[in-house]
Amino acid sequence: MTRIRARERDRYGDAILPGGRMHDQYVEFLTWAEQYDEGPPTMRSRSAHEAWLAALPCPVLRLEGVGSVPEHVEAILRYPA
Repeated sequence: MTRIRARERDRYGDAILPGGRMHDQYVEFLTWAEQYDEGPPTMRSRSAHEAWLAALPCPVLRLEGVGSVPEHVEAILRYPA
């Protein structure tokens, strides 16, 4: 959440501060983001996205965690080996 808050401050500046034109949207976004990992499948959440991915008829390549661009490219080129 710290990274998200910093990104939003960099992106929108004073517009997200109380009284700013985007403050309500910012608060709504943070409320959603805080629930994403643990939220139910009835909302736009990790569990909803995992269910959607599991139902796809095609292979899914996951690039998770910290990795460099060359490492990710290598994983893509090896997939689905």
